[in-house]
Amino acid sequence: MPATLVAAGVTVVRGPVLVLSGVSLTVSPQTRLGVVGPNGAGKSTLLATLAGLLTPDGGAVSLAPPTASVGLLPQEPDRRPGETLTAFLGRRTGVTAAQAALDAATNALTEGSPGADDAYSLALERWLDLGGADLDVRGEQVCDDLGLTVNLDAETTTLSGGEAARASLASVLLSRYDVFLLDEPTNDLDFAGLEQLERFCGSLQAGLVVVSHDREFLARTVTAVLDIDEPSRTARLFNGGYAAYLEARELA
Repeated sequence: MPATLVAAGVTVVRGPVLVLSGVSLTVSPQTRLGVVGPNGAGKSTLLATLAGLLTPDGGAVSLAPPTASVGLLPQEPDRRPGETLTAFLGRRTGVTAAQAALDAATNALTEGSPGADDAYSLALERWLDLGGADLDVRGEQVCDDLGLTVNLDAETTTLSGGEAARASLASVLLSRYDVFLLDEPTNDLDFAGLEQLERFCGSLQAGLVVVSHDREFLARTVTAVLDIDEPSRTARLFNGGYAAYLEARELA
């Protein structure tokens, strides 16, 4: 189902610091939005707010339909002690959380709880939509395609920097969210990984918001740019791709 994410006048304050001020944007299906700005300008905070991980101090973020899935793929590999590569991929794709919800709904259905039928149907649909039915098979194939030759039962804390980067890319390629939020996804990728990431972004039917300092990557993937101004913490939207953004900014 097509999903649309809308941020209206989002303001975020952390202690005495204004992080974002009145930022608005709309992410519709096939939106390709690049977010740029200096380090510390609030780009990652914006993605976390769009993902629902942070509650804005002003403005609002809405999602239509409300049941649509939003996936934030963070900048860091986010390796956790004791977590295997299989578990990492399940967590990052949202399948693990969906499986837990499906298990709970199944138990409620078995116990005959009121409303259990509808809850089970919704949980099953979400699990299927996120690719839970064949994640293991797809995970092996994608990791093999990326040259990630480590065992899927290996703990992510044992991976090298390059292997961790490919694992993060695998989690992106395996994800089936309605809206994708990618934070510096090109970090530590080789040319082959970059090419696969670009193909993935180009083929998405879902909306995409990507934070990146990689100008070449932005030039090849985005069709609009949100420029966050560090002094004011406001943002300005430029349509027409990255090259058009550079020209418009120069003219301004």
